[in-house]
Amino acid sequence: MKSIQVSTQRLKLAPWTQDLAEDFFELSLDPGFTLFPITPYRQQSIESAQEWIKKNTGKCAVFEIQTGELIGLGGLTHWQFNDESLVDITYRLRESAWGRGLGLELAEALLKYGFEELNYELITATITPDNLASKRIAAKLSFVFDQRIILLGVSTDLYRLSRANYLK
Repeated sequence: MKSIQVSTQRLKLAPWTQDLAEDFFELSLDPGFTLFPITPYRQQSIESAQEWIKKNTGKCAVFEIQTGELIGLGGLTHWQFNDESLVDITYRLRESAWGRGLGLELAEALLKYGFEELNYELITATITPDNLASKRIAAKLSFVFDQRIILLGVSTDLYRLSRANYLK
């Protein structure tokens, strides 16, 4: 998948590069960043962060434009569910970035990119049942609850948003 070209008034996404390994390691220890895990992002060392960056597909570093600070990750992740090939919206922010509307801003930009630039017909959101903030974002963006599934061993609520509903 080509590198995501997304920025908003307050956020800029950029590809993960090896010079960000130490920053990613530090981010991965943030309690807010790791609070609702489906995919475990916590790194054990700078070396494990370097390995994650090498293997990473579909996720970008998220920087706050005003400060230049790495505040999270975001992207569109391809995945398989039963016999379906799907694309999941992914975003995680450090705790200090919470409560300022940045999650919604990032999610809106990723949806716009996915539907308008990449012409996806459907984007999913996989959210742990206790992640009320992400559920509120999903509702604001018109995602529809589909079903509860077990994803990577974690009870997860699967939401879907079709291109047709996005464009309404």
